[in-house]
Amino acid sequence: MGQSPISVRTGDLDEAREICGEHMYPRSMRLLERGARLDARYAFLKLPTMTVGDVRYGTPVAISVGELDSYHVNVAASGRFFAGQDGRPLEGGPRWAAVYRPVGLTELHYTSADSRLFALKIDRGALETHLRETHDVEVRGPIRFAGRLDVSRPPGRSCAALIRLLGEEAGNPDSIFHRPMVAAPLEEALMTALLLAVDHQYQDQLQEPSSVRDPSRGFRAAIDAVHDGPRRPHTVATLAELAGVSPSRLRATFLNRLGMTPMAYVRQTRLIGAHSELRDADPACSSVNAIARRWGFPRRDLFDAHYRARFHVDPAATLNGGTGKANDLPGPAA
Repeated sequence: MGQSPISVRTGDLDEAREICGEHMYPRSMRLLERGARLDARYAFLKLPTMTVGDVRYGTPVAISVGELDSYHVNVAASGRFFAGQDGRPLEGGPRWAAVYRPVGLTELHYTSADSRLFALKIDRGALETHLRETHDVEVRGPIRFAGRLDVSRPPGRSCAALIRLLGEEAGNPDSIFHRPMVAAPLEEALMTALLLAVDHQYQDQLQEPSSVRDPSRGFRAAIDAVHDGPRRPHTVATLAELAGVSPSRLRATFLNRLGMTPMAYVRQTRLIGAHSELRDADPACSSVNAIARRWGFPRRDLFDAHYRARFHVDPAATLNGGTGKANDLPGPAA
């Protein structure tokens, strides 16, 4: 039998952090709007290899987690969010779910007040063992999932539907999913669905021999180039050359898989890098203009506009310790 479900509603930041730390991940959390009131509602369903959460905050929040040491998916049942992991831009909304790897600094930059997230945490060893033993794939290191899952069409829609199904049952003590004979095959089905729906370095090995090979290796080469050198002078042409495809084909692949053009992805990656530097910089020794230029934004007005659109705060406020610092939780994440 799985553990008893957990359902909690709280307006206390310390309690909200403790609940998330106990059932998902240790974290720090802050409110993004001064004077806002937290109205957090949590429900968790714990199964042998995964935990499913139904999570609402009731106000815009920002969260820092560190490394997850698990695979994770956030599906937005309502609202939207912006996040990042190890410099990769992630987001969730009507079309996209966010997929996280077990390694890399993980942050939730913004979640809307109406956001309701179905959160899936999968044990790292369980998913890698499933890939190795069930699908006969030699696994070397973490599965490098792409950051986005298109939930508007198959196969992503089917994968997200399974997550929603479990999320709707979180907190239900009478759920049939507490029965091992139901939970075990569903867990296996969900792990396989995730491996088939999200691009990663082993996906080619999961395809049927008769299927047409997807040009995912070139796409991954372009993504890796952006993350290996986000400040390099990337263009669609140089990324397409690395990918071994035409610029128009690369653009179509990015739009299909990530919902943005290659250069928009470069910009989002640079924004996350600039955000991290602004947050850690000493305002007495650094300036927004210098940091923006260092990350490839020569025009301050455009940098400010892009930054506010993603982080919902001015870059100067981040440099000067703003963004709701008064609501930061003290001490280490728990």
